[in-house]
Amino acid sequence: MKGTLKRLRDAIWHKDFSADQLRRYVGEYQKCYFTYAGDESLRANAASGGSVSALLVYLLESGQIDGALVCRTVIRNGHARPEFVIARTREEIMAAQGSKYAAVYFTNDALPLLQEFDGRAAVVALPCDATILQRTRAKLPDLDRKIALVITLFCGHNSEPVLTDAIVRRLGKGHGALTGYRWRTGHWRGRLEATFADGTQVVRPFETFSDYRNLYFFAQPKCHHCFDHFGYHCDISAGDIWSPRMKAHPIKHTALITRTAAGQALVEAALAAGVLVGSEEPIEEVVNGQARTAPFHYNVTVRARVGRLFRLRIKDRTDAPVRPVDYLIAFIALLNERISRTRPGRWLILHTPRPIIRLYLYVLKGLESL
Repeated sequence: MKGTLKRLRDAIWHKDFSADQLRRYVGEYQKCYFTYAGDESLRANAASGGSVSALLVYLLESGQIDGALVCRTVIRNGHARPEFVIARTREEIMAAQGSKYAAVYFTNDALPLLQEFDGRAAVVALPCDATILQRTRAKLPDLDRKIALVITLFCGHNSEPVLTDAIVRRLGKGHGALTGYRWRTGHWRGRLEATFADGTQVVRPFETFSDYRNLYFFAQPKCHHCFDHFGYHCDISAGDIWSPRMKAHPIKHTALITRTAAGQALVEAALAAGVLVGSEEPIEEVVNGQARTAPFHYNVTVRARVGRLFRLRIKDRTDAPVRPVDYLIAFIALLNERISRTRPGRWLILHTPRPIIRLYLYVLKGLESL
């Protein structure tokens, strides 16, 4: 029975993507690797194997950069917020580990840091922000000369801070103000951690947060316009590997997709030096691991069409083929995001029993898997 279920799971999970689909979803690339940080301490608080942290530390300690633009978590007035900073030491890079699932403002907050920085910098950014950086570098040669390497993180969409605040309130009842927060760490789906003023640390499965996120509740509206899931405009793309065979591995790995000669040379050097441990893998396995979200993310066409029902102007920049089921998926995603922007909608979402939320998510996942 167990073997039959495994074969059924693999049959559902595996999809045959054409060369054209892979090119559109992934963009131009050189090679793909599954890796993890050779230094165990760099994996402790990482979201996906610590490979990005390992590369940044390697660049810094070998003198190839003077700092790295990263995003850390700060607590402001009891609220967990992402904050850009240029890390200049190993410890500062490690302090920024872990995913941050809340809105960031790259143009206002990150670009000034890079422009003021005196030295060579690596940049870790979301795909949309890497595009902003690329356009800005083309206009500002002085900034362009400062950037040694750009790493993008896989991204399906980002969330408004109100979702994080709601989860924190739910976890922190009776414990005082929030003093520390991690959106996601640990193996596979991971866990979230919240620490409060009375010293209590609350640890919950990441799905406590991600169930709402994956239903597009509280999604940033700008994400409806984006089709770049893996990060086209960078040297290396990095992200999770949701491959069934990797779930059983005791160490979580990072998928690294090299796109430029500089990115390829860095990964090869890091592997040779033991900074990274891993192997080259087929790009199809990465895309299969993102087979529900990546195609929908790319398909701006269907969101542009369905968006008219919500009086949303979404420019179609992909001209992607649309199946009948895609209309339903887009309707659910846009409806959920719109509902979560109203006061009655927020109340309804946050007071709906979790089992119903999970059932709703399973329905959406089932549609996305077709």
